[in-house]
Amino acid sequence: MASDFRSSTAVAAPAGPVGAVVTCGAPGAPGYLLTRACIEVTGNQVRLYGTATPNSQTWQPQPVGFNVSGTVIGDAPTAPTSPTVLVQAGGNQVGSICTTAPCGSTVIANFSVNQPGWPTSAAGVSTVVAC
Repeated sequence: MASDFRSSTAVAAPAGPVGAVVTCGAPGAPGYLLTRACIEVTGNQVRLYGTATPNSQTWQPQPVGFNVSGTVIGDAPTAPTSPTVLVQAGGNQVGSICTTAPCGSTVIANFSVNQPGWPTSAAGVSTVVAC
């Protein structure tokens, strides 16, 4: 009696993002610093932060105040942070707000300079959490 062996191939479901996915928005208004708001998503873990890069070749490292805030749509806003950071000539990541967000939800991050006497340079970004 002959055996009839048929091979079967399992088909895997499409995989979601692997590792951290970073989304940064457009630069804020021109000022002493170029600012961008960023969102880093890993699964349903979310980190909100900003980047600040000096607009001048002659920039001297100095402490600068910032505001970082955000929200998950449909949820309470995250607790904002207002760090003062020593900004180097090459630029810096600023602030770090960590939270969780349900898959499919929209997250918004806001980042701005908070330095007395300086022009406001605010930036924002939003992204969908694709677990």
